[in-house]
Amino acid sequence: MIDDGAIQLALADDRFGSNAWLTFYLFGDPEALRAMKPGLIAMDAVNLDGEEAGCFYAKVPVQLERTELERTIANVRALSSEHDVRIDIVDLDSSADVSSSKFFTLWTAP
Repeated sequence: MIDDGAIQLALADDRFGSNAWLTFYLFGDPEALRAMKPGLIAMDAVNLDGEEAGCFYAKVPVQLERTELERTIANVRALSSEHDVRIDIVDLDSSADVSSSKFFTLWTAP
């Protein structure tokens, strides 16, 4: 499901520490995205603006280890399924700051 090469690149990159951020490219009806927000907030997600346009790019903090990444992706996928929201891409980011973050793509929808 996720790209092991991206994890290895992040582990080798000094911009990443033991923690990282998963960025979920979420698309759906604005009401569905608004309804999904409380579940993302419970995961300590940030960057939850923009649902009026039918998308936002939620960033969820994680430990940089495969088990944690898989668990978090599974939790967000379940939440998005519950609200009929599509995930197109999942990136692994070094920072919550969009302007300065280094990222690697972990997963792209088929």
